[in-house]
Amino acid sequence: MILSDIVKHLMQNDNIGIISHVTPDGDALGSSAALGLALERLGKRVVVLRNDRLPSKYSFLPGSHLAVDCEKAPFKPDILVALDCGDVERLGSGVMHYEAAGTVINIDHHLSNTMFGNLNLVDTNAAATAEIVYQVIKLMGIALDLDIAICLFTAIAADTGCFRYDNTSIVTHGIAGELISIGVKSSEICRRIYSLRTLEQTKMLGRAIDSIKLYHGGKTAIMKITKKMMQETGCGQEDLEGVIEFARDIEGVEIAALLRETDDGEIKVGLRSNEYADTSEIAASFNGGGHRKASGYTVGGPMDAAVETLLDRIEKILRV
Repeated sequence: MILSDIVKHLMQNDNIGIISHVTPDGDALGSSAALGLALERLGKRVVVLRNDRLPSKYSFLPGSHLAVDCEKAPFKPDILVALDCGDVERLGSGVMHYEAAGTVINIDHHLSNTMFGNLNLVDTNAAATAEIVYQVIKLMGIALDLDIAICLFTAIAADTGCFRYDNTSIVTHGIAGELISIGVKSSEICRRIYSLRTLEQTKMLGRAIDSIKLYHGGKTAIMKITKKMMQETGCGQEDLEGVIEFARDIEGVEIAALLRETDDGEIKVGLRSNEYADTSEIAASFNGGGHRKASGYTVGGPMDAAVETLLDRIEKILRV
């Protein structure tokens, strides 16, 4: 069984690197910290490799002492564990560790995962990668303490919209219940990751909401964020998590898209759907990936051209 093989490799090796995708979200950050803390409990030499700075909303997560920039790793990992990452390209500068590691363990829940590891555990039924990490920690025989529980709960809450999305299962609730019994304050964590914002983030949210336009009889909502908007509000990419939900939550909308202009002129596109539309199909047509109801891709600019090509693609699958 692949889960047992992964645990065996982790138990038998002492120098372990953990990495997630660029511009990490709550699941990537929480899963990485939880596994890192668990392995540290076993006396392993562990490092959590990062491409980007930690988003302020997740600054409360335990395990920050394990995190270093990819280029500043204090040792060469024998095993690299990639979490919540669909393909090698999304490892960013961490690809250097992917190429150097003796064994790469790929743990994920994205349907579009390319199975790039030596050992691949991809469970598309899991609501979050943290659900799989929970199983790994349990099989290693490590008792969950409050720090690990906070990391796992945060990861699961982030990827389920605090248990609102339909990827939430009875398994999800069972794990969450156990974590709460350890001492996790669920309301506090959900408030931190979904309600608490800085003034700069609030200004950006207002600008983003003001940009929303509806198409296809109100079934498609397009939200745009330009470089100028980012500069004027003082926000970074890490401040945009969850912004797209304000477009998806508009009554009658089936597909919401957030298009963001990067410093190098590319357009990063995030997609969300409510009921029947498969956003991963749209993303795949632009060499992206993700889940049925949450996916993304990157294309060249300008913004208006990216919007037009996206709308053409949406129209082909949307019931209008």
